[in-house]
Parts: sequence; C-alpha cells; structure tokens
Amino acid sequence: MPMIQQNTDSIIEENEPINSVSVQKGLNSFNFKVRKIQCDLNLLVTSVNGKPINNALISLDSAGLTAVSDEHGRVTMKALPAGRFALDVISCGFIAKTMLVSIDRSGSQELCVLLTSNIG
Repeated sequence: MPMIQQNTDSIIEENEPINSVSVQKGLNSFNFKVRKIQCDLNLLVTSVNGKPINNALISLDSAGLTAVSDEHGRVTMKALPAGRFALDVISCGFIAKTMLVSIDRSGSQELCVLLTSNIG
C-alpha cells in the first residue's frame, strides 16, 4: 500500500485523471493527488421482448447530459463523474422509465434498459 509522504505524494497510477489538493498547516505543506473517478456508461435500450429501440432519448439531468440510442439501441455516455444520477429513458410508443445510476469506479459500466410498450 502506498505511503503518503510530505511534498512527494503519489497514490495514483499512470495516465489516470487526477485532482491535486494542497493543504497548509502551520509551516508544513502537504500536496495530495487524488484519483478522479470517470466512467463510460454503455446502455442498451430494448423492448421487453428484446428488440432494440432506436432514437430513445436518454438523459442524466443532474449531469446535464443527453444522448440518443442508435439503430441497435446502443448509446455510450462518456467520462461521467462519480455520483448518483437519475437516468431518464423516453421513446415514442413506450412507457418512460427513470432509474437511479451510481458511478463509483473508473472504467465502464454496462446497463440494459427494458421499456414496455404503451400501445395496448
């Protein structure tokens, strides 16, 4: 496990996004490099019978991001910060769905969203 050393802190891996934080306490100065969590969210939007839904509107309102699914029902939202987000998925002919998504690690997360037809 890495040790934190005054003025030479390094507890991150190469090429990871980082935030630097400096703290002054009396005559001592401490510099910290903190790994910044970023995640790609890969979504697949399908009907309950498994057919891909294209042109579905996907929104992470609190992150200020929107996207539209492709002809295969897929969409990727890149470089999302850590946090909890309400994910809204809307498509014509289907009941809108809202889900809670938690981003708590770097890399990528896969999520399949099933929409139910609103045509009876």
